[in-house]
Amino acid sequence: MSKKFARMNVIEFVSEDAFDIINERYSKIRGDTYGGIEFTVNVRTGPTSSFSLSIYENEAAIEATEEPHRAFLASNEDIIKDVFFHSGEVSSFATSLPVTEGMVESS
Repeated sequence: MSKKFARMNVIEFVSEDAFDIINERYSKIRGDTYGGIEFTVNVRTGPTSSFSLSIYENEAAIEATEEPHRAFLASNEDIIKDVFFHSGEVSSFATSLPVTEGMVESS
């Protein structure tokens, strides 16, 4: 298996509704904007905050999406109060989830 890379985002929104808005916007551009992305999980960590983790197939894929990612965040400055992100090599990964394709929302 080739080395995987991940980007972690911590976002503070201007309102409680903004989490749903950005997830809707993200689902529309994910496939075209984030090439090489294999896995994403978005977690609402509070009424106006979230954590996001995305795993990419390799280092080239994550590097190729850094500028588009910055542009996506900038295009959502109307609903983002504060954001920071880090990226790096995935050292381990485990799951018991079945493999899915596209955006899946929990109920």
